[in-house]
Amino acid sequence: MEVIILDGHLKSALAATRSLGKKGVRVICASERTSAMSLHSNYCAQRFVYPSPSKDKDAFVDAIIELAKNIGEKPLVYSFSDETFLPLARQREKINEYVTFIASQDESIDIAFDKIKTLSLAKKLNIPYVESYMVGSIADVENVAKGLSYPAVVKQVSSCIWKDNDGVKGTAEYVFDKDELLKKVTAIHTNTGKWPLVQKFIQGGEFGVEMLCKDGEIVAVSSHKRIRSLNPSGGAAVVKETICGTDIAKTMEREAAKLLKELRWEGPAMIEFKQDERDGVLKLMEINGRFWGSLPLAIFAGVDFPYLYYKLARGDLNIDETKKIVCKTNVRSRHLLGDLHNLLIVLFKESPVRNILYPKRVEAVKEFFTPHTGQRYDVLNQDDVTPFFMEIIDGIKKKYNSFQNKPQKK
Repeated sequence: MEVIILDGHLKSALAATRSLGKKGVRVICASERTSAMSLHSNYCAQRFVYPSPSKDKDAFVDAIIELAKNIGEKPLVYSFSDETFLPLARQREKINEYVTFIASQDESIDIAFDKIKTLSLAKKLNIPYVESYMVGSIADVENVAKGLSYPAVVKQVSSCIWKDNDGVKGTAEYVFDKDELLKKVTAIHTNTGKWPLVQKFIQGGEFGVEMLCKDGEIVAVSSHKRIRSLNPSGGAAVVKETICGTDIAKTMEREAAKLLKELRWEGPAMIEFKQDERDGVLKLMEINGRFWGSLPLAIFAGVDFPYLYYKLARGDLNIDETKKIVCKTNVRSRHLLGDLHNLLIVLFKESPVRNILYPKRVEAVKEFFTPHTGQRYDVLNQDDVTPFFMEIIDGIKKKYNSFQNKPQKK
């Protein structure tokens, strides 16, 4: 069975490309741009460029179908972002004739990819979660603001929301008073057509548990703690470390298993938690119902999720044997360019949350240059070096295009 790797610009897609290619699987690497790093890996057998699903999700789905027709024998599709996963999942009846695509039932996907529905399920299952407020009008926001402490967090209910076939991506944003809250909530509602989620801000460590499921049964698992993010205020983890076998990992596994069993989940998922430093309780943040950004770490730690997913799709996954796989603990991986991005933000960006979330500049510089024995790199690899340089080129091109498309002041 051949495979199609989507989101070729992401480090998780590159990790899957390398994992499968090394095992002799023929990998077709796909992305919305030719400079995507996975397309230039030694383990990429064929390149494909598709229309941006954020700009035209229907054209994207049609392009994947045409690619699959040319390949034949229903290739297995891997997705690494909401932007590619959701359009395919929502048109599964259309695509299933041409591709192999593992996904849960529509209702389960809706719950997993909607933060409000996820937290409602957590409440039903008695899983602690970050205190959150659901709003459906400006009057609701006014009421929430009366008892809200600041800073507070405002999030889109889904990381990517399509409005008139255009995808609107969003990240967590901080507000420091009622006026900011009203302004931010209104802007998100206007841009997406959906009311956002308002959450209480809590400080503490961030953790994740990664799982592969078959009808809600966990067949493989790993867990990690976040050390640094792309931005000190949030974003993808750029330095992370496995914590498999620890008390925190066991707690996350237990709570995540409740969620995924209830959803009868099929395929990969990563569940994020935050440990509230006030009471030490792990609190659910969200579910990522597809392959996740820290995938390279799990592979380094001995849990090769991409290959296990491949075996699951082929029907030759021995679940009893899979459960014996041991995730190595204290394995650390680093996304070098992402970590550099973090350092530059710490050194030079002015932010209202600097005193709350940013480390001291001297400490950040020291930690950036401190070597860690056995540390692995998500992208940089001496046996497959071209993707590292293509990531730099791709980043420059993306910045340039963003600048070119930015409205000019008169």
